[in-house]
Order: sequence, then C-alpha cells, then structure tokens
Amino acid sequence: MPRAQSEYEVEDIFIDKLTTMGYDYVQLNNYDDVIKNFRIQLCKLNEKVLKEAKGEAKLSDAEFDKVMLRLDGHTVYESAKILREQWVLELDNGKSVYLEFLTEDSTRNIFQVAHQITMDKTHMKDVVYKNRYDVTLLINGLPLVQVELKRPGVEINEAVNQINRYRRFSFKGLFRYIQIFVVSNSTQTKYFANVNERDMDGEEQNVLKSLVFYWTDSVNKRINRLMEFTSDFLTRFNITEMLTKFMIIKKTEPTLIVLRPYQIYSVKRSIDRIMLSNMNGFNFACTGSGKTISSYMLATTLRDDRRIDKVFFLIDRKDLDDQTVDEYNSFDPGCVDATDSTKELVKMLEDSSKKMIITTIQKMANALRNKRYTDIMDTYKTKKCIFIIDECHRSQFGKMHAEIKKHFQNANYIGFTGTPIFKENKGATGRTTADVFYSGDKVDACIHKYMIKEAIADGNVLRFSVEYMRSISAKQIQKEGLDPTKIDDPEYCKQHHIDIDELYHDPQRIAFVADDILKNLNRHTHPEGKDVYTAIFATDKIKTLMEYYHYMKNHNPDGKKIAAIFTFTANEDLDEGQDKYSRQYLEECMKDYNETFGTSFDIETFDGYRKDIAKRLKQKDLPQVDLLLVVDMFLTGFDSKATNTLILDKNLVWHNLVQAYSRTNRVSKVTKQFGQIITYRNIKKAQDDALKLFSGDGDPNEYLLESYEYYLSEYRKQCEDLRQITPTPDDAGELVDENQQRDYVFAFRKIAHTLAVLKTFSKFDWDDIDAILDEQNYADYKGWYLTFYDEMKKSEKTGKESILADIDFNIELVRTDKINVVYILNLLKDINRNNKEEMEKSIDLVLREIERSDNEKMRYKQDIMKNFITTRFFDLDPDEDIEAAFEQYEREMLESSIKNFAEDHGISAELVSDLLNKYFTDENSISREMIRNQIKSLNLGLLKTTKIINDLQIFIEDMFDKFTAEGN
Repeated sequence: MPRAQSEYEVEDIFIDKLTTMGYDYVQLNNYDDVIKNFRIQLCKLNEKVLKEAKGEAKLSDAEFDKVMLRLDGHTVYESAKILREQWVLELDNGKSVYLEFLTEDSTRNIFQVAHQITMDKTHMKDVVYKNRYDVTLLINGLPLVQVELKRPGVEINEAVNQINRYRRFSFKGLFRYIQIFVVSNSTQTKYFANVNERDMDGEEQNVLKSLVFYWTDSVNKRINRLMEFTSDFLTRFNITEMLTKFMIIKKTEPTLIVLRPYQIYSVKRSIDRIMLSNMNGFNFACTGSGKTISSYMLATTLRDDRRIDKVFFLIDRKDLDDQTVDEYNSFDPGCVDATDSTKELVKMLEDSSKKMIITTIQKMANALRNKRYTDIMDTYKTKKCIFIIDECHRSQFGKMHAEIKKHFQNANYIGFTGTPIFKENKGATGRTTADVFYSGDKVDACIHKYMIKEAIADGNVLRFSVEYMRSISAKQIQKEGLDPTKIDDPEYCKQHHIDIDELYHDPQRIAFVADDILKNLNRHTHPEGKDVYTAIFATDKIKTLMEYYHYMKNHNPDGKKIAAIFTFTANEDLDEGQDKYSRQYLEECMKDYNETFGTSFDIETFDGYRKDIAKRLKQKDLPQVDLLLVVDMFLTGFDSKATNTLILDKNLVWHNLVQAYSRTNRVSKVTKQFGQIITYRNIKKAQDDALKLFSGDGDPNEYLLESYEYYLSEYRKQCEDLRQITPTPDDAGELVDENQQRDYVFAFRKIAHTLAVLKTFSKFDWDDIDAILDEQNYADYKGWYLTFYDEMKKSEKTGKESILADIDFNIELVRTDKINVVYILNLLKDINRNNKEEMEKSIDLVLREIERSDNEKMRYKQDIMKNFITTRFFDLDPDEDIEAAFEQYEREMLESSIKNFAEDHGISAELVSDLLNKYFTDENSISREMIRNQIKSLNLGLLKTTKIINDLQIFIEDMFDKFTAEGN
C-alpha cells in the first residue's frame, strides 16, 4: 500500500520540477546568504548599465550600502512600489545609473529556488522568533514568491495561518518584498498576494482566507495538484507576467491585489478581441465576483498601448455611488469624473495626455447631442477609441449604443455584466446583450464566462439560503374545493380566478408579515457569534412599503433602526387607498430618519440621504440601519459585505431576481456563511428559472442551502463524531496530547458551523436538538474549545511550538460576548448580600457563568474575577459599591504582579511599572530596543539581558490583556 509523502519529500520533488523549468537551485542557509546572493544577481540584471558607467558589473560596498538603504526598512506596501521602480544609484565615480529590480522581460529576469532558509535574530535583529521557510523563489535575488507546503491530508488553511505567523514574527528585511504566496498539500494548491503589515487605521492585519485563490485554466477548470499548478502558474513567463501585469498596488490605501484567474483570462481575451480581431464583445462574470477589477485592469492596459487613442470607461449614473468612486480612485486618484457637468468631460476630451476617461453614459450622450461640443467630438470620429461598459445589460446603454456607434466610427466596445440579457429575459426592444455587442456570425459575442456556479465553488461569492414563508391561507378565500398547499401559487390562483394581489395587500396579512420579520430579524442579522449584519426588505409598491413602515414603526419592541427610501414622480396620480403623494411619504421617512440618526436631510438633499443610508447599511457609519425598506432602489449595483439578508414581498424574475439576491452573498466574516433570502411570496419557479439561466442551465439547487432537516441530520452525525473523541464535556479536560486536542477542535468546529446555519432558520428551536446535544452541554463543550484556543494563543506569545498554532478555530463563530465583565458585575450587584445562604447559591451560579464565558476580555480576567468573588466579595459591606471594590482589587493584583515579576528578575518594580504605563497608553511605544536602553545601566550581560527583554514583552502584553477594560 503506497504511503503518504512527507513534506520534505514533496519539497524535493517540487524543487526538481522547478529546476527543469529554468530555475537555478541556490543554497541559502540564512539571511546573510540571501543578502550576498542578492548583490550578485542585482549586478547581473543591471550588467549593461553598470559596465557602461563604471567598466564592470559590480557594486562597491559603499554603492551596495546605498542600495540596501533604499530597499531595507519599508513596509510590504512600500516595498511593492520600490520593486517596480527604476531607481537612480549614484556611483562612487560620480556617475548615476538607473537600477531595475524587476523587469517585464522574463528572458532578462534571473530565476532561483532556495530551500529551508532560516531567519533568526542572529542574522536579522528584527526577527522575533526563529523560522525556517519551505521553498523560496527568488527573482533577481529578491524573494518574491514564497511557497509553504503541507503533507497530503492537512488543511490548506493551516499553511495560510503559518504564513500569517511568519509575517508577524520573521518576514523582515528583503522578505518584505514577497509579492505572492503559494500554499499546497500536494492535492490542493492556492495562491494569494502579500498584505501590508497594517491597514489604513494602523491595525495589524492578516491575509484573509477570502483572498486566497485557486488557479484554473481559461474555461475555469481548477488546477489543484501542485505539479500541474507549477507547470502553468510558475513558468518564468507566467510568473513574470503575474508580477508585472496582473498585480495592483493601490495608490490611496496600503493594499496589494493579485488578480483571480478568470479576471486574467477576461482581460487577455478582451485585448485579443480588440487588437487581433478588431471586434466587440462582452464578459459575463457573476455579480459580486470582481468585475470592477477586471474592467479597470483592461482599461489601464489599453490606455498604455500606443495604438489606442482614447479609452472610455462608461458607468451608469445611478451606479456611481461613493463606493464605486472610491474603488476606482483607489487605483488612480482623481480618475473618476463624478460631476454632473458635461463640460468636465469635454475638458478631458480636449486633453491629449488624458488617455483614459471614466465617466457616465448619460454625460457621453449629452456631449454627443450638444451642438456646442460638435467640433471636439468630431475629432474622435475616426480615432481608435475603446468603450468599456460596466453593467452592460442595462437598457440605458442599449438606447444610446447606435448613437455612439454612428459617431465613433473606429471604436470597439467591450462590456461587463453579471446578468446578460438573453432571449428568455429580453425586454420590449427585443435585443439581447449579444445583439448589442454583435461580433459577426462566426464569433461568440461573449468573450469569457465566469458564472455563479464557478464563483460559489471558488468561494468568491456565497450560496443562498432561501426560506419560503407561507403568508396566505385558504381560510381567507370563500371558495370550496381549493388545495390549501397551492393557495400562494400565482398560476394556481389564476386558474381558479382568485385575486391573489388582493390577498397580498390584505391589512391582516401585512401585520402578520411585519410581526414575523421583526420577530426573526435578530436570528437572520445576528447569527451565531458576535457579528451583526444588515437587511433589506423589498415590497412591490410605495403604498405597500408605507403600510409596512407605519406598522413596524408602531410595533418595534427591540427598537430596530428602520429606514425607507424610494423615488417619486412629479404630478403622480394617487393609487386607490393611497392617502398621500409619494413625495409626502418620502418626506415623512426622511423626517423619522433625521430624528433617529441626528441628520438633516430633505427632498433637496435626497442624494445625500441615499448615500448616508448606503454607508449605514455597509456599517461604514454607525449606528447602522438594521432594516431598509425599498421598492426598487438598492436591489442592483449596491455592494455591501455587511448586508446578509434580503426579505421579499414582491415578485421578481430573471436578471432582476439574481441581482436582488446578489445583494446578500458578498464574502465577509466567517459568521456570514451564506446570503439569506426570506420571501413571503411563492417565487420558487421564477427563482429556479433565473438561477438556471444565469448558470448555463445548471441545477438551481447547487446554489442554495439544504433544508432545515438536512442540517438537523448533519448536527446529529457531527455530535456522534465528537462523542467518539470525548463522550462528555468533562472528558475534554483529559485531552493532554495536542494531537487529540486537534481532533477535538476539528470535530467541535463542524458542530459550531452547523449550529450557526440551523439558528438562521425561522423554525429553529433548541427542543429540536436537545436530545442530540442540548444547549448546556454545547456550552460546556464550547468552554473546552475556547480553553484550547486560549492555550494556543499563550504558546504563540512565548514562542513555544504548538501543532494547534495554525488551525482555523473560527473563533468569531462561537464568541457571543454576552457574558462579559460588566454582565458579571451586574449579576454580583443583584445578589442579596444580607442573606448568606442565598448569597452562596447565587455566587455558585455566577462562577459557572464565568467558566462558560466566551468573551475574550472576560477569559483573560477569569482568574482575577473568580479570586475576587471567593476571597473579597463575601466580606464586602452590603451597601458597598461592587464596581469600585473590583477596580480596587484589580489595582492590588496588578501591583502584586509587578512586584513579583521585578523580584524574580532582579530589576526594580518602578522600571516595570513605568514600561507598563507607557504600553497601556500606546501599544506601539514599547519595542525591544527601547527596553534594552532602559535596562542597559544594569550591566546584566547579553544572555540575561535577552531573557529579561523577552520575559518583559510577554509580561507587559499579559498584564495589558488582564487589566485593561473592555474595548481597549
């Protein structure tokens, strides 16, 4: 029987493969070797300019020191920009040369592969913990691609977590130039871009699992196996192209982006369609999968081509919200013409240096129609212009297409859409997207496809959970012989002459639906864990929306923040039963919104109102809008990771249905496992037809979650698996071997995921699963899960190796933060301290609550809190302030900890206290060098100094975790 290969065997085979592909193996043992090798390769790459300037392709020590001064000490983001520059080096002889670190020419770049490079403090002082890297690919001597390999069967995410550790502790110096990581367990391989150490707010950031991609071929077939991946992705030409053409270094935020495979193929094929075939076409890419990056990359690539005179990137005015503008401007600041003035567009047309213009379809139409601009528009009649159209299924582009085509006689048109118009869903014009981008009878107008089935499989968007809520019953109808199970089926009602529209708008039904929505909103927007999301509720018309709005406004026991938005028509007729004009309704909603959020919007500032709602739905501004009522707005073109639920009391079909559903399935945190659709109308047939059409005739059920009963069955199986490892929660405490703990973590994690899914169903009840694993036993098992997590984090802080270190605990999924310090103190306040017997019973319950807390700060303070209760609380006067007493106890414990640490290490308590105060004020104020300077006068010797610095760093962080308040 064949055995599984070890990591070392896989590494050897992998390196052998690379050497057959033109990589030279180089033995680099430590960072000094990396620097020496870089010096040699840099000179080889720049041989020509160095020989011309100084007669030899070598750098003196002084010259190389200048190079290292330029390269060293920068963030990952800054390093990525430096890598791609031509840098002026002043030579010893007074001459200057332009040095390159990376070129677009793969035949000039020098490719090497190294194995098990060790980074430690001895060779690089910034390194925190010693690490040894699997396989490093060096281009021109710089480590640009890092490969981490796991043995077959190990979760690939463990390699991602390992890289996140390396990034924190040892990827320093030239290793900050790593651009791409590759992780593999031989049978599964992924790649991803490096990320900057800190985000815009200065917070430490890790690689997100949602930005770790599979590689595929041009028809989206996944290339999983390491050797097949290597043969394609890591060829000298392809990796050079990836680094120089298909990575984006944003200009307004410290972000590196590497394109997904379908984005690369889409861009390449679009360029071929223009430059080789001189034809038009459109790209069909699933809504939410990243069309903006594909289209922008295409636009900038064409902009830099000398054969192209002008590139126009056209967006529909109503899609040009703050998010769209920010996204485009993050690539190239100020590139979006977001004004309403056609004059600004014409100014850019007159500027020959402005080769790419991002503007709206409406402004382009105005410029063409306005006779004042005829002269400037006519100069582009025969020039080579490219039009890239975002959301090209929209009717607005179709209407003006003939007008543009007639004027720009030498133009090409490339569209991007997630929901093309096919013959099945074409409108009154009868034209499909393929008709608009007609490329002749022999060429498919669709350049590249990346549909929802591929996007879900790749993890680029989420699946949908659809709950059909029956809201009409046969009791409402005075007819005999009706099938009560079909009474909400529009076709059935039509056949039996039942006015289903009247039933939908019955006041009793509206009250029932409104109550049901508010009752279950928390279940949907606050799933298992502590993360909270937002929801959209779409109705069929403004009158219905306002009926819901008024009812919810007066029946909102949880105080949910509810808003509404819609557009109105001037001089409208009142619908039957409508007592106000739509404008008056909108003014009422805006008035309520202003009172809720402290804003001052009115009809004249409607666009500001729309943008403010968008920010609050996205949680970009707080407090958030919990539930937004709409008719048509926000159902297309609105991207919000924070929105996870769409509630429907309206009929949707074809692209409108898919667009609306897609508001919910953007990948976000681990607690958002799917987009939730709650529909109070029977739209199953319309849904299945739409999902089938936009997935290339696939099975609609592939994109939907299974039934409630399915997850109950999964929960049962997973609980049985857990009990095979630990029959009871108490048995988990006996798992001292880390391999057993690892098995426990994997088993419990599955249960936590399934429970999180079950809890989103409106019908969820603990009674359904009590016989399998009740709430108390689940909490007890969870307590041990969190204990193993806490122990792993402690090991990480001290640098101790742990096989749990790289496991995905998905801790956000199990933390609710309900039992926090404030909660416990309030329980203590409520105890009757005049009755000792009752007091003892109550304290026992409080101690159990502390044990099962999943709040991070509470778990740090667990021992302090328990000791306070058992040693101090009993002796407090019944009228004494509990909070003040606990704060005093904390101060005493902190002082005692400082004193004990100082005595154990032979240093003064004042020194330790001073360092702690500095760290409590600013976490970034304490560094190893700063501590070294503080204790230098003690003359402790190298070994003792190093030990004290290490121990102090751990102690300071531990005290910060234990003794700072919630939220610090």
